Amino acid sequence: MPAPRPVELFIPEIRSLLQGDRLEELKDLLLEINPIDLADGFPQFSVEHQHLLLRLLDPGRALEVFEELETPQQEALIGRLRDGSLPAGISGLAGESAGRLFQKIPTPVVRKMERFMKKVRIEAPRNVPHYPEGTAGALMTTEFVPADPEMTARAVLERLQASVRLLKEEYVQSLYVTAPNGKLVGGLTLKTLISSPADIKVKDIMSPVALIRIPARMDQEDAAEVFSRYKLISAPVVDDEIRLVGVLTVDDILDVVQDEATEDMAKLAGTKAEDLETGSFMRVTVLRMPWLLASYFGGILASFVIGHYQELLGRVLALATFIPVIAGMGGNVGTQSSTIVVRGLATGRIQLDRIWKVIRREFAVGLTLGLTYGCFLSAVAVARHGTAYSWRLPVVVGVGILTSMTVAAVMGTMTPVLFKKLKIDPAAVSAPFVSTATDLASIGVYLLLASKLLF
Repeated sequence: MPAPRPVELFIPEIRSLLQGDRLEELKDLLLEINPIDLADGFPQFSVEHQHLLLRLLDPGRALEVFEELETPQQEALIGRLRDGSLPAGISGLAGESAGRLFQKIPTPVVRKMERFMKKVRIEAPRNVPHYPEGTAGALMTTEFVPADPEMTARAVLERLQASVRLLKEEYVQSLYVTAPNGKLVGGLTLKTLISSPADIKVKDIMSPVALIRIPARMDQEDAAEVFSRYKLISAPVVDDEIRLVGVLTVDDILDVVQDEATEDMAKLAGTKAEDLETGSFMRVTVLRMPWLLASYFGGILASFVIGHYQELLGRVLALATFIPVIAGMGGNVGTQSSTIVVRGLATGRIQLDRIWKVIRREFAVGLTLGLTYGCFLSAVAVARHGTAYSWRLPVVVGVGILTSMTVAAVMGTMTPVLFKKLKIDPAAVSAPFVSTATDLASIGVYLLLASKLLF
């Protein structure tokens, strides 16, 4: 088969074949397009043509394309179905394949599909475990080939071959061994199976999987951390009684990692991942407003702090000229520290039981940066104001930015940890809190120091 090419190169040809009703040629052409690329190009075709394209695909590829479509496109396809018009790729799915599809698509689309399948007498999936969205159970595939400990390597290989032929199973890198009651007892790689003597028992070549099994109700982000830590390609998913209910693969985890990274970055910016997708300015405004409110009220509090030292600033106007740089540098350092810690907590690189090592490091970083920029800013104060306020103004300015950057580094490190211990997502609240708190602390300490040293 030729290497997949982007669907944009095929769109004109697909349109031409659709208009000429040359379906056999179109069916051959679709084999050359990766299902993900084909899904990207679906919005450029009418719903009727989308139905036709799905009907020309085999069940596995049709399932992949439908899963990759955005929710509005899925709803449009299902909503306009009529008797007998369900694409063969979806109507021909086995129960478990349909169950996997039902787990991955939104609930409104599932309900429409169930109503339609009942109407046209297609059996909807039953006895397929359902788990809350965002858990490993909702992400797993329920299509797997279990092996019995007493089976021979030859028998397992024959079962696997039959399964691949009949179910068109795509993932065959690892197999999992279960007891008669379904309890997980071991794992077996395809390499081990092929290289083992034909008559050897599975129990003699399997490896234990107690340390890498994934509870079905585990958060998908925690499951991704397990995959990353142990460099896994796949992992068995078990229920509360350690019975095998599905398999989680690295392909599923990659989607989770990408989605979680996008979500965390959006939270750090004070918005949500939906901001990247929606075209409504009102929706974007609503998403961003709560985060900005924290900074807004923080700014008002800072104005009260400055107002408290109004007389001092009136007598030494030069002090006011350095407030923006002192507060700004403190805010920048605090944001850097909080971003590093938030990401470290999310990836597992920073553990709560070792957080004091991170705090000491960030304190040292903030102190060093503060000393460096403090010397520079003191030199600027001397160059700009000379000896008008003797040596006190350069000292106040230098110590002010030193204190600001040091406190900000520690605060930026400890704030995400505090929210983590309170079971609050650090990515969602750390940035506005750190920014506001460091501004208040920086300005307050700077002006307090000035009031003591200058007069």
